[in-house]
Amino acid sequence: MTATPKAQDLRIRALQVSEPVARLARRPVPRAGEVTGDLAGIYTHSVAIRIHDVAGPVLVSLAESPVDAVCQARVSSASMRRMRSADLGSPVVLRVGGHDVVATRMVPSGMPRPFEAPPSWFDSVEGDTYGRPRLERAARALATDRDADALGELCGLGIGLTPSGDDALVGLIAASTCAGLGARARRRLAGRLRAGRETGRTTETALSSLRLALAGDFSPPVLDLLRALTGAGSSAENPPEADAVDRLAHHGHSSGADLMAGINALAAMTRTTAMSCTPEVSEEGEAS
Repeated sequence: MTATPKAQDLRIRALQVSEPVARLARRPVPRAGEVTGDLAGIYTHSVAIRIHDVAGPVLVSLAESPVDAVCQARVSSASMRRMRSADLGSPVVLRVGGHDVVATRMVPSGMPRPFEAPPSWFDSVEGDTYGRPRLERAARALATDRDADALGELCGLGIGLTPSGDDALVGLIAASTCAGLGARARRRLAGRLRAGRETGRTTETALSSLRLALAGDFSPPVLDLLRALTGAGSSAENPPEADAVDRLAHHGHSSGADLMAGINALAAMTRTTAMSCTPEVSEEGEAS
C-alpha cells in the first residue's frame, strides 16, 4: 500500500506556467513566487489543483507537457507521480520561478467576423429548442451592454463536464472582449460569480473557466481563432482560419464547438444590428 505523502512534501516546482499562474505567484501573500491550493482532481494526463483567488476558486491544470488550458503549469514527471499518490484535498504549494510564461491574455483587436463553425449542442433538437434562444439573448445582452441576467441563463445548460451553455458563454465573453463590447454586462456577471449566485447551477470546472474568461484569459486555441477572425497579427503568427477552427474543435468532447457557437452568435448579432442601423440611401443620394 502506497503511503500518502505529507502535506509539506507536496511542494511542486513549475517548469512553465500560463499568465494567470504567473500573476498569482507574484502576489505577496502567502509568499512571493508561490501559489497555494489543494489537490482537486487526478486525470489520465494531468492533475488539477484548486487555487483560491480573490474572484473565487480557480482550477490549475498540471501536466508533464504544456496543455491547451487557460490556467496551466508544466511540472516534472517526479512531481506528477507524487501528486498522483496523494489524497484529493491534499495541500499543494506550486513554486513559480523565472520560467517561460504562456501568453493567455486577450488583446482587443476588433469584432470577429462570422465563420463556418462545426456542429455544436446548439444545433441538436434539444439545443435548438432550449439553448439557441438563450444564446441569442446573451449575445444581444453583450452587444447592447445590458441585461446581464441573460448571461447567467446559459450557466449549467446542456451537456459535458463544462456544460454547453457555459462553453458558449466563454465564447461570448471572448468575442465581446476582443471587440471591446459589453464591459458593463461582463462586470455584472463577474459580480454574480463573486457573490456565488451561479454556484450550484453548473460545475466547478465551468465556473473556473468563466472566472478566467472574465479576467481576460483564454486558451491558446481560442486566441488563435480570434486572431484569424479579426485579421490581427502577421501571417506567421496568425494561423489560417480553417486550421484554427479545426484545432479548437478538438478541444474536449463538445467544448470547442460549443465555445465557437458563442463566438459566432455575437459576431452574427453585431453584424445584424449594424445592418439594421445602416440608413438607406435613395437614388438622389439622400439618407432616409
